[in-house]
Amino acid sequence: MARRALSFGLAAAVAVLAVSVTARVRAQARASGDTATTLFTTQDYHQDRDRWTDPAYYLFNSARELTDMQVDNRYGQRGKGEDAFQIKSPYAFKTSEEHYQAWLQKANGGTKHAVAALPDWDGMWDTGPTWLDSRRIQASTIAAALTPTYREYYVQQVKAETEGRHWWAASFCLPDGYIRGLTRAEQFVVRPTQVLILSDMLVATQVRWVFTGVDHRTAEKQFPQWQGESIGFWDGDALVVHTNQIRQWTATHSLFEWSDQLTAVERYQRVGDELRTDITLYDPVAFLYPLHATITYRRSRNAETRPAYSTCTDTNGPSSNIFVRPDGITDEKIKGDPGYWDQNDPRPWAAYYAIGERHQKAEPSRPTP
Repeated sequence: MARRALSFGLAAAVAVLAVSVTARVRAQARASGDTATTLFTTQDYHQDRDRWTDPAYYLFNSARELTDMQVDNRYGQRGKGEDAFQIKSPYAFKTSEEHYQAWLQKANGGTKHAVAALPDWDGMWDTGPTWLDSRRIQASTIAAALTPTYREYYVQQVKAETEGRHWWAASFCLPDGYIRGLTRAEQFVVRPTQVLILSDMLVATQVRWVFTGVDHRTAEKQFPQWQGESIGFWDGDALVVHTNQIRQWTATHSLFEWSDQLTAVERYQRVGDELRTDITLYDPVAFLYPLHATITYRRSRNAETRPAYSTCTDTNGPSSNIFVRPDGITDEKIKGDPGYWDQNDPRPWAAYYAIGERHQKAEPSRPTP
């Protein structure tokens, strides 16, 4: 679990060491005659809407370069300019339901496998490159794909990330959600009526169920879930999955937030020692158009790679609402108490980002890291 815990101590130490960097970046920009506002020189990012989709605004940094900027001690420096992925869906479908049903019809209702004929996806799998882990994709490319409200959410997030004000779900023993779950699959257990996707790389051991040959729950029984509800069918040796009822959340790490309207279609097919995945994301509230990604899982060659049961509390402790009073009595915070965790808050990270922004306005003479 230690490998998954966020080191806020390290981030804080770096922030203290870099407390004057913003002022220096602004001074260097003035000295060089560069007057174009960037994420690192802006006085108020809310006023920069016309710059949010310009790669120069982020100094050509990828999403991951922005997240790692404080740890790498390169705040305000120019990025590599990598933009290796086309994220707009190549498919003409408008909704995930239309997409799924079209592929189901093309597969003539799906392949019915006997147990002995099921595809062999046994073993442990490692995740290959994908923009869903925020690497090798320009922050501006992500911003340009988002609706105005979610684009503003995104800029708020990346500014906080660059300044070391991270809000990561794992730090609060919360699930990382559907998007990051896609990038962390380690095992695929294939059975006649379901496929189990397992991982021990998030905040705890995680299981995702894909029920094959059935429909979603009836509307009155549907509810938002961390990984959504997934159904699927076999198209020969390829598994096609439709996921809905995904809880509104955030991928963090300078990726994006999504609404509770997010749905997805995934296609998994093994080719040799690779499990190739095609993913299309639909969210009319958060995205201007459906987004597309691929992930290639590769069979692990390390014979000692094995999952281990774990819980977030192994390293991060119990719920943040539970605490021990000075008199030794275990107590629980209630609404209104400092540090109270409201499980019904749809965007809890926003409150943490706002704390930093208020602090910066209250102490304008003290530059941010």
